Amino acid sequence: MAQSGAPLRFSPQLAWFAVATLIGGGCDLQSKSWALSTLGEVPGQAMMLVEPWLELELTYNRGTAFSLIPDLGASRLVFGVIAIAVVVLLAFMVARWKSDRVEAIALGALAGGALGNGLDRALREAPGGGTGVIDFIKLNYPWGGNWPIFNIADALVLVGVAVLLLRRMRAVEEDAAPGAGATATAGG
Repeated sequence: MAQSGAPLRFSPQLAWFAVATLIGGGCDLQSKSWALSTLGEVPGQAMMLVEPWLELELTYNRGTAFSLIPDLGASRLVFGVIAIAVVVLLAFMVARWKSDRVEAIALGALAGGALGNGLDRALREAPGGGTGVIDFIKLNYPWGGNWPIFNIADALVLVGVAVLLLRRMRAVEEDAAPGAGATATAGG
């Protein structure tokens, strides 16, 4: 994303960002409500979807992603506020910098994921007290074990980051390609 000297303004990219954020965050929160109503509110309830690969199992993550910090305790509210700040920062970036539709949607996916998990982390009551992010998608390995249980917000963040990284790698490759600089200066 190249910097634009223009003041903040509403743009089609900002609209794409907003739509991706609202749809992504909404789908995440709705899927968590669906998981609660389908699996019950007791952690550990499971349902096999595609034997043996894909399973739904309700868990409450009281910590950070991949449970790196297993229980945030009272600081969970701080992480909820940080999630809202991330959404505002990403919106500012889309409005301030020149970005195309794909980048705006990828940043919207990141924002939607941050919003869904941030609201869960700050507000969703978990059994046994406190709050927790609902995770329920479980991918089982064919050799045993499983990927850490996740949710739609986690998938949105992963996809958003992957799209942005792939686009950056592609841009670097195009800039490094022979003749890339000659084309830009030939017309000037």
